[in-house]
Amino acid sequence: MWKKILIAAVLIIAILGGLYWLKNNYQNKANDVQTLKTSSPVFEDRVYTYDSSDLPDECALNSEMACAVEFAIKCTLNPDFTGCRQAKLPRFIFMDDESLDRPTQISFKIKKIKPIAADMMEIHTESSCNGNWFGLCQGNIIYVLVPNGESWRVKDIYAIEL
Repeated sequence: MWKKILIAAVLIIAILGGLYWLKNNYQNKANDVQTLKTSSPVFEDRVYTYDSSDLPDECALNSEMACAVEFAIKCTLNPDFTGCRQAKLPRFIFMDDESLDRPTQISFKIKKIKPIAADMMEIHTESSCNGNWFGLCQGNIIYVLVPNGESWRVKDIYAIEL
């Protein structure tokens, strides 16, 4: 009899402990997303232009997220730029084919930062370039960012038509 009561008590404690953990884990993630929404950096209404013949080594933008986008753009212009090959950027950035029409100049303006989850963000940009490159440098381009240690990295890039 005591064994049945003990087993039931242990199961109840395990279930309650699991529910408590899920509740706290969900609330922390919801709070992280809310913090990201309210603390997203404000970008001035400015167009940033990069040329493959003159890429700066340092990021001059005021955000780790914006610097991740800038780094992806630098690697798009020059896949052999310092650190590009070691970075976990989308593989299509490193494709080398004349038909891709890789740009030599890209301009972009950050329009919106959209939190997707606690560990994923989207940066919406308005971009222009002097090439085609999968259609991912002309118009409304979205950079999907994920954490990379203490900073961010671009996980994916896609274009949308408004």
